[in-house]
Amino acid sequence: MQIWNQARRRNQHQQPQAPSSLPPKSTNAQQSRSSLSILASPKSTPSPPQRQNGRQKGATEQSLTHNERGAQKDTADEATPIRQSMAVLQNILDSKSSYVNVTDFRAGNSTVSAVRGLDLKTSISLASDPKFVEELASEIEDVDIQTYLLTLEKQASEQGEGEQNLVVEYEEEIERFKDLHASIHKCDSVLASVEDYLSHFQHDLGLLSSEIETLQNRSIFLNRRLENRKELESRLSGLIEDLFIPPHVIHSIVEGEIGSHWISTIEVLATRLTRMELFKAEIKNIDSPVALIDEIEPVLRMLADKAVERIRDFFVEKIKSLRAPSVNAQVILYSVFLKFRQLYAFLSYVNRQLADDIAHGYANTMRWYYHSNFSRYIKALEKLRIQSLDRSVLLGSTETSRILPSSRTPYANSTRDPLFLGRRINIVFSTDSSVMMESTAEQNTDVQWMETGFRSLNLALMDNVCAEYLFIVDFFTFKSPDQQSQLFQDIFQPTFLLGEQYIQKLLEVTAYDAFGALLCIRIIQLLAFELQRRKVPVMEAYCNRLKMILWPRFQLIMDAHADNLRKLTGRPTLNSDESKRSAGAASVTSSAISGLSSILSSSPISSVLPHPVTQKFANFLNGILELSPEEMEWEPVSISIVRLRNEFEAFLTKISSKITVGGAGTPEQQRQQNSTLRERFLYNNYVLVYTIISDAEGKLADQERTHFKNLTDAYADAAA
Repeated sequence: MQIWNQARRRNQHQQPQAPSSLPPKSTNAQQSRSSLSILASPKSTPSPPQRQNGRQKGATEQSLTHNERGAQKDTADEATPIRQSMAVLQNILDSKSSYVNVTDFRAGNSTVSAVRGLDLKTSISLASDPKFVEELASEIEDVDIQTYLLTLEKQASEQGEGEQNLVVEYEEEIERFKDLHASIHKCDSVLASVEDYLSHFQHDLGLLSSEIETLQNRSIFLNRRLENRKELESRLSGLIEDLFIPPHVIHSIVEGEIGSHWISTIEVLATRLTRMELFKAEIKNIDSPVALIDEIEPVLRMLADKAVERIRDFFVEKIKSLRAPSVNAQVILYSVFLKFRQLYAFLSYVNRQLADDIAHGYANTMRWYYHSNFSRYIKALEKLRIQSLDRSVLLGSTETSRILPSSRTPYANSTRDPLFLGRRINIVFSTDSSVMMESTAEQNTDVQWMETGFRSLNLALMDNVCAEYLFIVDFFTFKSPDQQSQLFQDIFQPTFLLGEQYIQKLLEVTAYDAFGALLCIRIIQLLAFELQRRKVPVMEAYCNRLKMILWPRFQLIMDAHADNLRKLTGRPTLNSDESKRSAGAASVTSSAISGLSSILSSSPISSVLPHPVTQKFANFLNGILELSPEEMEWEPVSISIVRLRNEFEAFLTKISSKITVGGAGTPEQQRQQNSTLRERFLYNNYVLVYTIISDAEGKLADQERTHFKNLTDAYADAAA
């Protein structure tokens, strides 16, 4: 019984646990089947062939749980060994096999393997009981029980050795398995803690990730704010620096002395005001007020008002200084006004109306200055002894010219020929830009031609005009070019009127000075070219008005010479217009008419020498040609010369008709001789004219030389 229990306990330790449900108690047949486990072995226990229903029952028994097998073992302990063995054999018989083979048990028959409660060795020990054998023999027929039992015994011995080896091996490995089991339990605990740690770590990692994301968003937000602050700082730093006014600047503006340092201070203030206006333009779309502008703008405005007040007082004082007697305005303008023109520019920027008022006051002062000084200068020029020419200087006249009365000498005579140009042309091409001083004009006792005073006046006027205009352009920079020109005209218009009145007085005194009128025209043209070179266009209108005065007077004088020659020939004037032009002049004097009439109506003339009028005409023509080096289509010089030349030729023809030869001879011979003498007379006069004008230059001179050369050639045969 002890061996049975040990075997049962060993089988329980080796085999896996089964379900814990316990089956109900079986009948005797079932107990006999459960005893089959005594002979069962999972590896090598042979069993006889079984029937199909025995296999199905063994498969059913195979599904019992560990608790059911325990219940069966308790039942087998209570049953007798014989019943257990018989139950085993009954199960074999149920398989309807006539012979039980040991290999059936080794093959792992389902009927035998269904019962695993008892081992094979115990079953063999029970089967050796005679009583058991007897009962078994009475129950079983045709079965070699003895042989079967011997086979079982052999099998049991072999199985016992194997089981003993397993027990030994198990005992040898049991400690290692225990250690392994303990290690596994430790690993399980460690893995559990690791799992818990990892779960907490994953949770913490998720929190950390969310915190990192929050920090990243916060960092992006802070970076954006930092960039905005940097941009704002970069803009505001420059703005604050531009709008900030140092204390020394404020002190200088309010109490500092106006000088070069004060100009730099005003420039700083102007820069601040300009920057503030630009900033206000940038933020004009912002509805809310800007504290920076609200704080700085009033301070800047107060400083600007104070600076404007001091600048106004400064310029008003300097403008008043221009009215001082014997002051040189050019010195003050260029040494004071232009030096402080930045102040006036600041004034025009801050207060345009006040700047215009100062400009208006300056214009009034300078108008008075130039008008008073040029009036005094013109009065000095009027004291010059100017050569007066009347109709007595016309071609064919025998009267002498007289001098313009002055305050010192009522009359003076001059032996200079008014129809000979001579050195008078030098005044046109002279490089001397100096003018006659006022004191010199008052003390000069020499007789002067009209162009002398005219040139001095207009040279002085041109120099002052250029200086004033350039000053206006440089000082009044806020004005447009048209406004600057208008300001200049406001200043110089009365002075220009003085110049026009002066030339008209000269022309009244020297009524028939053709050279003087043409010289004044050439002087005006040269002044106009000089003004263009200096880029001063504001005097052009004045020059044009002077030429409009001089050209008609020149034509009138030329027409007077032509009309005088025409009257000497006894022919009427060509048209009423010419009569009207000469209506204002005095008629030909009776002495001149009588002198020339005696020439034309006296006894026959036998002299073929050039006539005195020819000498005067040639000199006069040569002077006109020398003063006309360049032909200008719009000038009336050429027309006047052609008309005068035609009248001169008619005069010579009239004179030549009175030439006759005295002595005997047939009328035909006398006519032939008279014709020869007349042609020789004409040839001599034309040769003289050609010779005198041969040195003249210009296109107009070439035309006249060609004309008189043709006339000379026409009468050359008579002179041979």
